[in-house]
Amino acid sequence: MQEDELNALDIIDTEVPQPDVKIEPVFGIRIGSMGFLVSTTRFCEVLDKIQVNALPNVHPWVSGILNLRGNLVPVFDLRVVLEETGDNKKRRLFAVDRGEKAVALWIDNYPEIKNRAVMNPLITLPILPDILQRFVTGGYEHAGQVWVDIKFEDLFKALGRHQYAMEEMAT
Repeated sequence: MQEDELNALDIIDTEVPQPDVKIEPVFGIRIGSMGFLVSTTRFCEVLDKIQVNALPNVHPWVSGILNLRGNLVPVFDLRVVLEETGDNKKRRLFAVDRGEKAVALWIDNYPEIKNRAVMNPLITLPILPDILQRFVTGGYEHAGQVWVDIKFEDLFKALGRHQYAMEEMAT
């Protein structure tokens, strides 16, 4: 080997020490143009080929209810809340929590496992519809996609209360 080749091999074989990066896994789900982060400590599951039963006289973001192991679970469509359209054929249902706490929402693809520690925190959060904006607790950018942390329980309660309040006003 020539001396130039030896030097090149030395450079390749030499590892640069990397700072310890704490792995903080989260589920990344995409809905329309937005990415939402869900803690991996929460029970979540993707539901395929399950019937959603429509409900009459509800807001368009309420797709209906489904029977999940004997529990009636509300199904929400956050793409409607985001005022976006898209291909509904490829969407899947994503259930969060179990039993009486369970809710489901439409997602545009399978969840991705993300590492929050390598995402870039956003200084300014994206502008979202008011009903979503007040439940966003933080935001990140990763690979050109914006991801937000959102308090899903509070959001779904608010969406349900908004539906209930609209019904009360109609009577």
